[in-house]
Amino acid sequence: MKFSKGELQVMQELWDGDCLDENGEIQAIELAKIMKEKYDIEKTSCYTFLTRLLEKEAISRRYPKYTLKPIVSRKEALRKSQNEAIDLLFQGSLVNICRTFLKEKNVSKEEIEELEKLIDDFKEE
Repeated sequence: MKFSKGELQVMQELWDGDCLDENGEIQAIELAKIMKEKYDIEKTSCYTFLTRLLEKEAISRRYPKYTLKPIVSRKEALRKSQNEAIDLLFQGSLVNICRTFLKEKNVSKEEIEELEKLIDDFKEE
């Protein structure tokens, strides 16, 4: 799940939860005011981000008063982003990920032993 910078800023506010009421919701107009105060994002831009987030099914909307609620958690969005990056950059292969990072960095003997232990632990599961 890819978010633009503005969409991510909106989601961060919702995930932090300070702006949400006891039902985990906020009216769009109130969220737009917060986004203006914190990030100098105009109301029309904020509503554009909200429309995109609704299309991505990251938030839900109910009437009256355009009440919003996050429906994708921060953890879920991170997991989806990680999976998309792994698929795109490494053809979905854990081996390709390890190979790429190990080639780019000097790995200590202790780190290699730790990786081996990690692999051994997975073998036992």
